[in-house]
Amino acid sequence: MSELTNEEIEGRLNAQRETLSLVVALLAGLDATSEQVWAELEARFQFQNNQEDPGALPSSAFAIESAMMREFKLIADEARARKTEWNDTDKPPIRGAS
Repeated sequence: MSELTNEEIEGRLNAQRETLSLVVALLAGLDATSEQVWAELEARFQFQNNQEDPGALPSSAFAIESAMMREFKLIADEARARKTEWNDTDKPPIRGAS
């Protein structure tokens, strides 16, 4: 197994987030599924263990869950921004086209 630098890992994760955001934005453009796509994502970045203060007893499991929820929110926010941008121009931009 090769050793990846932190920069390499971060770059790959950023590419995955951007790809997922693009897919979500495209899926949310379909009329029948649009609201369901957003609702499913939003449900995943809301803390749901019914504790008043989820940080009162920090644990590695909570840290992982918290990071996962933040990532869902980042993906949803980026997808919404992309969707808004597309709505302003009526079509998705093609990246890398010269």
